[in-house]
Amino acid sequence: MERTRAQKFWIYVGVCLIMLFTALPLLLLVIATFSSSGDLNAKTLHLWPAEWTFNNYSRVFSGEASDGSLPPFLTAMKNSVVVALSSTLLTLFIGMFAAYACARFRFRGRDALLVSILGFRMVPEVVLLIPLYVIFARMGMINHKPALIVIYMAFNLPYVIWMMQTYFRSIPRSMEESAQIDGVSPLGILFKFLLPLSLPGLVATGIFVLLIAWDEFMFASIFTSTYDAKTITVAISEFSKRGMIDFGMQITGGLLASLPPIALALFLQKYIISGLSEGSEKG
Repeated sequence: MERTRAQKFWIYVGVCLIMLFTALPLLLLVIATFSSSGDLNAKTLHLWPAEWTFNNYSRVFSGEASDGSLPPFLTAMKNSVVVALSSTLLTLFIGMFAAYACARFRFRGRDALLVSILGFRMVPEVVLLIPLYVIFARMGMINHKPALIVIYMAFNLPYVIWMMQTYFRSIPRSMEESAQIDGVSPLGILFKFLLPLSLPGLVATGIFVLLIAWDEFMFASIFTSTYDAKTITVAISEFSKRGMIDFGMQITGGLLASLPPIALALFLQKYIISGLSEGSEKG
């Protein structure tokens, strides 16, 4: 009994240390957003600001800076929400059909197709940057959000197909066979049986794809040059211009940009934990 209590004690100590190690950088980030430029640019490290101020937040939301050329932060946030959500929903919608076909239909070259889909995602994104830019430029889609949505869909589809076909394969075929006897169509089986049973995996996959689209910078910075299309990552990068880094605005912008994904993860944490745990067991 004593040994068990000692083990629990050290487990709790280890968990607390891990939580402290994980939360401390975020706590310092939050404190830094209330620091003045003098504290942030000081040569010595200040864990606690000498003077608390909301100036960084007011400058981020108002878009005011020394050169007066920063994009509206809220507009960039809205663009990121539109691009990330649209690409995620469309990727899940298209990917679940492909995953269902790969998981349930037997056809020649199925395994080779899955490997080739994953192999496409292994191609470095920078290799496709110029060809994609030429294509979208000729289509007149540069500086438009649909261009980013299509690109994110193309790069995230392999993740959705591979992750969802794993969940679909784990569901017993007997359930589908019973539904087929009752006259249910393949699409009916997918929407009435497979998707409800795979909901945790679908949510976990959606969160994973959403975070990739939300954090993407390279394509967003190249394919957008107007403030009506720039995403949050591009807006934050433009807080530094002409060789000068505005640490206060970058830190504050980064913190604000992380709030929507964090809130979404907390709201859907039940499905995320269930989906990841089921995926590890089925894998």
